[in-house]
Amino acid sequence: MEAQTVRLDADNMAIIKCPQCGTTRTVNAAKLNNPRGPLQARCKCGTAFHILFDVRKAYRKQTRLNGHYVKDSAGEKQGRIIVRNISVSGIGFTTLTKHNLKQGDKVRLKFTLDDARRSEIEKTGVVKVVNEKSVGCQFTDSGQQDDPLGFYLMP
Repeated sequence: MEAQTVRLDADNMAIIKCPQCGTTRTVNAAKLNNPRGPLQARCKCGTAFHILFDVRKAYRKQTRLNGHYVKDSAGEKQGRIIVRNISVSGIGFTTLTKHNLKQGDKVRLKFTLDDARRSEIEKTGVVKVVNEKSVGCQFTDSGQQDDPLGFYLMP
């Protein structure tokens, strides 16, 4: 059974819902030993299931957007990407070809949103995670609430 992802609020509180009976319970994740790893929960109805706390500070939207990256060292390396998820503070993407990106590299990203205006977004970021062709970056340029990305990420 896949772990249920539970989002934490600003006070480290989470609402857990039993997948069997639908009973909900509020828990304080700050009181747990390791709120980042998958944990086993048990409902009053006897159902056992796994939960995984989402500790991100910003909403992350799942996407499938085309774009490209340029490694910031004088544009030495570039490639096409598929943006898999995005938030106001970062991005997760898959490269379409082999790359030499590593943690700490600075990149420039350009991609097109699938909104009505087909807005083009250009961001700079720092590579935080690399797992084969999957890359996670944290944006270094601060976004503004009125930019197209801010509107795109509104629920």
